[in-house]
Amino acid sequence: MDYQVLIIGTGPSGATTALFLAKYGIKSLVISRHRSTANTPRAHIFNQRAMEVLRDAGLEPRLAQVASPASDMQHTSWLDSLAGQEYGRIWAWGNKPSEKGNYEMASPCVMSDLPQSVLEPILVESATQAGAEFRFSTEFVGLQQDAAGVLTMLRDRVTGEEYSIRSEYVVGADGARSAVLDGLGIPIIGTQINTAFNVHIKADLTKYIAHRPGSLNWVLNTEAPGWSAVGNFRMVRPWSEFVVSMHPATKDISNYAPCEEDIMKRLHQMIGDDTVPIEILSTFSWTINNQVAETWQKDRVFCIGDAVHRHPPINGLGSNTCISDAFNLSWKLAFVLRGWAAQSLLDTLTPERKPVGDGVVRRANEGMEFHRRIWSLLGLDSDSRERCAALLKAATPEGRQRREDLRLAFEATDLEVQALGIQMNQTYVGSAATLVESGDRAPDFSGVYKIKDIMISTYPGYHLPHVWLARDAQSERISSLDLCGNGGFTLLTGTGGEGWLEAAENASGQLEFPVRCHSIGFGCEYMDCYCDWSKIRGVEDDGVVLVRPDHFVAWRSQRMAKDPSAVLIEVLRRLMGTTAV
Repeated sequence: MDYQVLIIGTGPSGATTALFLAKYGIKSLVISRHRSTANTPRAHIFNQRAMEVLRDAGLEPRLAQVASPASDMQHTSWLDSLAGQEYGRIWAWGNKPSEKGNYEMASPCVMSDLPQSVLEPILVESATQAGAEFRFSTEFVGLQQDAAGVLTMLRDRVTGEEYSIRSEYVVGADGARSAVLDGLGIPIIGTQINTAFNVHIKADLTKYIAHRPGSLNWVLNTEAPGWSAVGNFRMVRPWSEFVVSMHPATKDISNYAPCEEDIMKRLHQMIGDDTVPIEILSTFSWTINNQVAETWQKDRVFCIGDAVHRHPPINGLGSNTCISDAFNLSWKLAFVLRGWAAQSLLDTLTPERKPVGDGVVRRANEGMEFHRRIWSLLGLDSDSRERCAALLKAATPEGRQRREDLRLAFEATDLEVQALGIQMNQTYVGSAATLVESGDRAPDFSGVYKIKDIMISTYPGYHLPHVWLARDAQSERISSLDLCGNGGFTLLTGTGGEGWLEAAENASGQLEFPVRCHSIGFGCEYMDCYCDWSKIRGVEDDGVVLVRPDHFVAWRSQRMAKDPSAVLIEVLRRLMGTTAV
């Protein structure tokens, strides 16, 4: 084999996969048809779950230095122009006063505005330092699989030379126009909806935005051309760099190619000030999709990221989901390649991640319709806008109704920018990579609004809840998540759970992969600082919660077992597919 893993695509999903594989000592080659990492900001909202993954990779302190903080993301606004009439604004991205506490309780990480053009080079550099190899200007041509590996044909886009790479596995992380997915013949379900047009600019808009800081500033005015009926100033750097997205008045998949003069005219019109100097850095079209892949795997080839879930940027879930895809797949690939798990472990990718991807696509497209509702109420032509403006000011029943309709339309977009649930409620219940003890009962979340509210449980298949812990009264507090991950399985127990510590040591030695154990409680290794762990751990003091390398609960035992070492080793073998169920 030339490489153990060949990764097609150097974006968030591909580069993150390479980074985590390298931390396991797995050598990968990562290729991109482009000359370098992303040269435009593209994705930018990174939610708490994605930041937890990057925290596990050791990148959180570095990223905090280059990200815009949550305070710069406080609002989403709708205006006639940046200098003109404001129709309304809402709190965004965890900044709503009544919901800040929920975000703080959900994770040790914070929401961050991190342009993809800033994140990708850091991921690539970190993965390279860890041992991954990257080749740019290299194009995927095709592949052939056999029982032992994959032969992939590549093309050097500079020289035109074609050559083949032999690897044990291939990861297709090559975006929404995935040549890997097409080459595998995996069907894409859904449609392309329309095309939007983006302009990456530098312009000092401080006086128009700084007093209502927000990463999204929607502009609707009736003088707009059809190809740009609605615009959005998306903050890249406060308040001097933006990506301005321009949406057509109708659902039309045609590509628009306005000249620079038309673009500049439209930008000044949206700002409402012709004197603002604007530097256009780039322009590009993109497609709003409602598409999901039928499956994420074909034998030794796996597809993740935008290749398998394609949707508008509503809720900011694109790159966040890509990063979680990578976290899910990388530890499984590593365990199989290191000989710690059977190849059957890899078959859990689609059952675990496809429901998450499908839900993200569904939510993003539902959210897009809420925006279209606002556009419809305000009117996208001069006559309808004049009628709307008159109604909004009118002291009549019709005026009151229009104001109420508009208020409700704004509030509906709260599901986009205050959606803690859809960010954190990824679950793998029922997966073959989880195990439920006989008699263990699943939690009832039927009354939970799963888009908005977080589901907290240690039931197998759920994300490990975050609580604050400390070694002692003189120590800095750390998250329960910080005890887990880092490439291995982790046991969390409490008072009387000493047997699990010995079991973890025995399992790690016998199975040859990392199994750690920590005790939480009074007189234990870690203090339960606010008594939160005792409330949500879901097991007795001497019971145990087993956490996978990706922070998801794999198994739990309500009480101490008679032979904890034998029980734990058997559980881990079943999870890794190395023993009969």
